[in-house]
Amino acid sequence: MCHIDLAAAATAITALTAAYPQLAQEGSPHPALVGCENVAWSAIPGCPEGVPVVLRGLLDADAAEEAERVLGWLVMSSPLRISAVMPAVVPFLLRLAADSTVLGRRQLFDMVLVAAALSEPTDPDNATALVINGREEDHPERALCRSAFVANADHVTRLLADTGLSADIGLCDYERTCLLQAAGL
Repeated sequence: MCHIDLAAAATAITALTAAYPQLAQEGSPHPALVGCENVAWSAIPGCPEGVPVVLRGLLDADAAEEAERVLGWLVMSSPLRISAVMPAVVPFLLRLAADSTVLGRRQLFDMVLVAAALSEPTDPDNATALVINGREEDHPERALCRSAFVANADHVTRLLADTGLSADIGLCDYERTCLLQAAGL
């Protein structure tokens, strides 16, 4: 499983909270974040407690850019590998990206596309793919991420039906297919 540096992640969240103290208030009036306070974030390898602060930051016009940077760092363990945090974040990203009133939803949808692409299963008969991606059993975060997409397939359907968002992003057939497969559709 991929891991991130817990101390560095906690420091990034602390810095975000210090710069934007309003994010420290528990709970969010936005329905897309319902349940984020109930996730056992510290039970996820390499994940600090403050992930809800980062998610709330995505909705704050002043903090959104920094929150997106911190979230990207939390959900990626390296440039081409999702971290163990990504599966727990996917439901919230899908809900936020599906809401046309969320500022920066295009960037959140980009993150959803990355999650779908990097959680694709690796063909055990493809030696090149195994060298690049590793074996499935060594990366359980990919299967967990796919499960999160399946559990939230209704939001994937809403995102793909949003022609304005798809056109804005320039969604290609591969990305559409990747999302559909990740969600089991």
